[in-house]
Amino acid sequence: MIFTYIHQWGNNPLDKAGLIIMSVIWTFVYIGIGRFKVIIDDNHVVFRSDVWIPVKIPFAKIKSVSVEQVALMYFGEKNTERYSFDLVKRAVIIKLKNGKIYQIAIKNAERIKEEIEKRMNK
Repeated sequence: MIFTYIHQWGNNPLDKAGLIIMSVIWTFVYIGIGRFKVIIDDNHVVFRSDVWIPVKIPFAKIKSVSVEQVALMYFGEKNTERYSFDLVKRAVIIKLKNGKIYQIAIKNAERIKEEIEKRMNK
């Protein structure tokens, strides 16, 4: 897009407003579709993306883990942090001992829940 703007290629060249609008659109697409990773080691579960700050949760602070159906559009409770890593309706719900709740909408939520529970019981 930058080369199209600089060299004014084609019969209908890209103007500055078009460059800005398309750059904003592609930035949101990148943020929404960035690569997502779940890392489960012996002490922590980490949900991370190429774009967002990772969510690192120590197993010692986890009270319970469950999988629930969630709505894609959600305006939640005060103590709940929601992360949509994939556009799915199933989420891993992690409740901490201090009352904080994480809802992480991600593929293979059941498998991730089982792995977290396995590490919690060690």
